[in-house]
Amino acid sequence: MDVLSAMSVYVRVVDLKSFSLAASELGISSSSVSKQVSQLEQHVGARLLQRTTRRLFVTEVGAAYYEKCQSILSEVEEAENLVSQLQGNPRGTLRITCNMTFGQMQLSKAIPEFMSLHPDVQVDITLDDRPPDLIRDGFDMALRIADPQLPDSSMIAREISKIPMYICATPEYLKTHGHPQTAEDLKKHNCLIFVHAANANQWSLERKGKRCTVQVSGDLKANNSLVVRESVLQHRGIANLADFVIARFVESGDLVRVFPSYEPERLSIFAVYPDRKFISPKVSSFIEFFKVWLDKHSNADLWSGVD
Repeated sequence: MDVLSAMSVYVRVVDLKSFSLAASELGISSSSVSKQVSQLEQHVGARLLQRTTRRLFVTEVGAAYYEKCQSILSEVEEAENLVSQLQGNPRGTLRITCNMTFGQMQLSKAIPEFMSLHPDVQVDITLDDRPPDLIRDGFDMALRIADPQLPDSSMIAREISKIPMYICATPEYLKTHGHPQTAEDLKKHNCLIFVHAANANQWSLERKGKRCTVQVSGDLKANNSLVVRESVLQHRGIANLADFVIARFVESGDLVRVFPSYEPERLSIFAVYPDRKFISPKVSSFIEFFKVWLDKHSNADLWSGVD
């Protein structure tokens, strides 16, 4: 029995809470997964999992062993990455977690190009707006959109780009409800909130070095910016959304910037990764690639009209 291989299988079974899902992910049969876990239990001399017809339970010993397996497999991967780093060739599986909409609309477009440049790298992406635990969940890195300060001292957070946020509405909405002239005027309008945004219901405007922040409210809150965007397009209110979310609608005239002469608020895009002794080639290569990709594909044309 290959103990390391069996450990890897066991970790995926525990992560997915399923023999069949682990088998599907690993590209092997369910019987092979079951056999390797059973052999591992015989090897360590303890029951690691309790199985019923409907559920899978990790024993107390199994939970402790799972933590050790994760640590060992991580060390093995780091050792392999060190060799790869010395050779200068990115390889292995790059596990990335990313904000949902940003992942759908930006990361998804960049990944095929990156993989074409680095054929020895496989990519495993999880889209989730909740803050990740990189170590616990086995990610190599996270892409997060946040304020310029990311309060997690256990991680390295490298800013790779900025995203302008535009307060926008349809021409029809503004014709019906009036066009706000100042930040304070937003209090009179139905402001639609993307709750996961770092600036959520605190919208800021800046002009000639002077900034004004106002608390807004409205009849819709959503944890996905595409839901908010759809309501804006239906003339339901005003929203503060990232440029990549609204770019094509601004270009078509379906949406307009409410304050075109003001500087937009900008949020930072961070590449976040564990604070280790070295950064693996697959992570460093992707960060450098994606930074250039974002610069190349930024919606600079949306800045037109800013004094």
